[in-house]
Amino acid sequence: MWCRLRVNRVPEFVAKKLISAIIAISVVSACSVTASANSKYAAIVVDGNTGRVLHASNADAPRYPASLTKIMTLYILFDYLKKGRLSDKTKFYVTPHAAAQAPSKLGLKAGSYIMVKDIIGALVTKSANDAAAAVAENIAGSEAKFARLMTRKARALGMNNTVYKNASGLPNRLQRTTARDMAKLSMRIMNDFPRYAKAFKTRRFRYRGRSYRNHNGLLFSYRGTEGIKTGYTRASGFNLTSSVKRGNRHLIAVVMGGRSARSRNAEMRRLLNRYFPKAVAMTRKKPLAVRMASMDPAAARSRIRYTSAVTTSTSWKKRQPEGASIIKTSLASRSFGIGQFTGSSTRKGYDIQIGAYEDRNIAVGKLTKTRAEASDILNGHQPYIMRFSKNGVNYHRARFAGFSSRSGAANTCEQLKRKMKLSCIVMIP
Repeated sequence: MWCRLRVNRVPEFVAKKLISAIIAISVVSACSVTASANSKYAAIVVDGNTGRVLHASNADAPRYPASLTKIMTLYILFDYLKKGRLSDKTKFYVTPHAAAQAPSKLGLKAGSYIMVKDIIGALVTKSANDAAAAVAENIAGSEAKFARLMTRKARALGMNNTVYKNASGLPNRLQRTTARDMAKLSMRIMNDFPRYAKAFKTRRFRYRGRSYRNHNGLLFSYRGTEGIKTGYTRASGFNLTSSVKRGNRHLIAVVMGGRSARSRNAEMRRLLNRYFPKAVAMTRKKPLAVRMASMDPAAARSRIRYTSAVTTSTSWKKRQPEGASIIKTSLASRSFGIGQFTGSSTRKGYDIQIGAYEDRNIAVGKLTKTRAEASDILNGHQPYIMRFSKNGVNYHRARFAGFSSRSGAANTCEQLKRKMKLSCIVMIP
């Protein structure tokens, strides 16, 4: 016997809604199962107004940060901007090391220059590794030195389980962090540099005729998202830190070890949706020191002191006293960097000058490039920069020192002019 059942046709718009709901439920369920079964998974959700931890899963387990590393790179760069050591128009020199970084990258050319404002845009959207390396070398002289600076800063911020080995997050088995430490860093960078942290909202960044879309999909799909950063390597999985504000509520959340960008984003939305109702709505936040201390387990709170302002320890020497025309610093290092090459010559004799520039970074870059490409001609002569003022404008003379005779200095100048087409003159220091 056959039974014939009559089924009324479901309107098309109702069917579409039913299908969307089924897919959404399936994705959330899949993400929950994936999270519990994924050995790389870690997450934390923090109330940004109080510092109270609303959710933690493997929050103190060691993880690879991937490009979340660039949050610290930007923290140090923002610190330099805030203290007036750099401006958004400062030009950073691109070394061969920076240009050779693996993708994702802008494709910067060795010997070129890029302004700080463009570096910030490239880091928060494209997550450009060549731009990150340029920051490291221009500030600290080398990426290894900058990584040590990053680790010191991490300790100062209470990130006791984080070690940095590079400025980009490219694979390094010794570079580790935790979800809790990333939440601390995310809170600090948003609080310490509100002016510069607005860059994390950038959806698209244009550079030399090309447009780069921010990798953080929540900026386009989740209301109230202020950033912050995505990251991925094979070892880390898909990472994401988020700062989201709705009304007077504020959440800082971290998801690490996602199996895909899509599932990671879905997990982040699930956590934010779940814990927004539990966040405290308040117009005045608790002091930063209190909020930061609240993020640690109770057993750790008594061991760590937090302050709202931590001075960055860098390779820069003390700035010159008022009225001084020359900064005297050590010139022993052969590495490139803003903190190098500045001072007075320690060698007697004659100097050669290859240019004078308003932008100090250009002067540093000229010295670096000249020494690299004409090492046979310069034969170890000491590079240095002498600063002078004219009509209220600061200039930076790029020089090489230690020539025993005028004729010897003049001969070197002629060789540099022929080889590199430089403007070169002999100077008596």
